[in-house]
Amino acid sequence: MRPKYSAMINSVLSRREDDTSSTAERRSAAVRYAVEVLSSVVILLWGYHLTGAQGSVWAIITAVLILQPGLNSSVSASGVRIVSTLLGASVGTAAALLIGGEATALLAGILVTIILCYLVHLDLHVRQACLTVPIVQMWPQGSIIHVSYERTIAILAGCIVALMVQLAVEQFQYQVGRGRALDDRHYGAK
Repeated sequence: MRPKYSAMINSVLSRREDDTSSTAERRSAAVRYAVEVLSSVVILLWGYHLTGAQGSVWAIITAVLILQPGLNSSVSASGVRIVSTLLGASVGTAAALLIGGEATALLAGILVTIILCYLVHLDLHVRQACLTVPIVQMWPQGSIIHVSYERTIAILAGCIVALMVQLAVEQFQYQVGRGRALDDRHYGAK
């Protein structure tokens, strides 16, 4: 009977060790994400303030949305975001210029965006493309072309800044990890 208890205790203890390492990994990922998002937001706010440009909110939203664990995932997310935004902005702008009336242009823009997303296999990102149509069409300031251009630039800026920050954080972590490995080899692991 004793071996059963021993196996049960070992199982509980090993699970606790797994939970501890899992918690440490989660904490590390959360801290890294916070550093990446906050750094991206600060850089975007600073850049928009210096240039006096409008649309920083769209750049910030984009940066937050595309940052993912791992640079490859973020690059994929930013690529899809750029394509779906360009599609939605182009269709929304064209519909507003060709059709006129707000409601009709909005409905036509969303319908054409859905069809185009289906045709170019952006099925999973159709919501994002459709969301761009009203953002471009219903913004109260400036001409429709100016607003479309502004939103597109903001999304590109958000993608570029977020990816650059993530690359810098990855490089920093690599250098810190490499430094630790060199210290461990030179001084011996402690």
